[in-house]
Amino acid sequence: MVNNNFFPKVLFSYLIKIYLKNIILVLLIFLFLIFLVDFIEIYRRASEKINFNNNSDDNFISILIYLSLLKSPNTIKNILPISILISSVLTFVNWRQTNYFVIVRTIGISLKKTIFPPCILVLSLGFLSLIFLHPLANYSKKKYKTLENQYFGHKVEESVSLSKNGIWIRKKISDGFLIIKAQSVAKNKNVLNNVEIFRFDINNNFINKLIANTASLQKNILKLKKGKNFDPKIIDKSFDSFSIQLSSNFKTFNLTSEIAENLNIAELYNYVLLMKKLGVNYSNHLIQLLKELLQPILIVSMILICAPLILKNNERKFPLTIMCLTILIGFMIYFLVDFMYVLGSLEKLNPFIAGIGPTVIFFFVGCYLVSSFDEIKK
Repeated sequence: MVNNNFFPKVLFSYLIKIYLKNIILVLLIFLFLIFLVDFIEIYRRASEKINFNNNSDDNFISILIYLSLLKSPNTIKNILPISILISSVLTFVNWRQTNYFVIVRTIGISLKKTIFPPCILVLSLGFLSLIFLHPLANYSKKKYKTLENQYFGHKVEESVSLSKNGIWIRKKISDGFLIIKAQSVAKNKNVLNNVEIFRFDINNNFINKLIANTASLQKNILKLKKGKNFDPKIIDKSFDSFSIQLSSNFKTFNLTSEIAENLNIAELYNYVLLMKKLGVNYSNHLIQLLKELLQPILIVSMILICAPLILKNNERKFPLTIMCLTILIGFMIYFLVDFMYVLGSLEKLNPFIAGIGPTVIFFFVGCYLVSSFDEIKK
């Protein structure tokens, strides 16, 4: 009798090579197509920009290629899960058609042990992506944004920054702009606490400084309560209430200054702690952190779900129907996961549950399908 704990290393190594080859092939195809689309879009934007292509043609094209290449690491990060899903389906179909799966089943190896090496490979790729690819993607994305602003950008009139010293907000007014520093924000995002305001005119000249206990928004008016106006033209600097006309209407202070996708794991973790300290809503950032940390396990979960669907199919011809169905199920999983993430970001669902819930659910579903598959075959 064959020992159930026996792993044919030569056969499994060969199967893993086929799987890895498919992953690389699918990834390169998607990357090439997306690179062409990005290049065409950047070329279109550059063509519409006055004086952008006054330099030599070679320099012009090289700049566009460089900009497109800067987007590639982030593209790889985004398409890696889908590439692994499609390559998994192709690999399992190949195993079935070439009787590789029949061979390992004949010598007494279960489906769990058959897909164990691919799961380890995908899990390793996922963690390598977190350690190396994500920081590289964030760095190249920031570099791309800098060059994009240089070539295509416009003057920023509204901005927000969070730091250990507090919240910094730049807001436009009719005769200039304000730099607002606040210690924290209320839960309703409508009131800033311990506020310092620096007023500038349209020529960036400093006018005066104001401090107040609170600052609240009422349509297009910023209301200050109990503070001082350090204007040299005013004798009585203290006030109970002071109003500043803004350039447009605001219901709440939009304080999400850093996009969660633009931060690596360490930066995102520290940023979540900072947002929590300042009283800023950090649900979206916490969910993004959990999403990135658990993405390798989510990809493994999709393999666990796809493998039984493909390998239990007895058709010797190319099973197009079951292949399309499996890919559709994979996309539906991603849709449901993103839907739960959105609910968490909107605070309709606990962000921690929204972050880890989908991965846990689909992982146990995959384990159940693999186990039931082996039971049926006995």
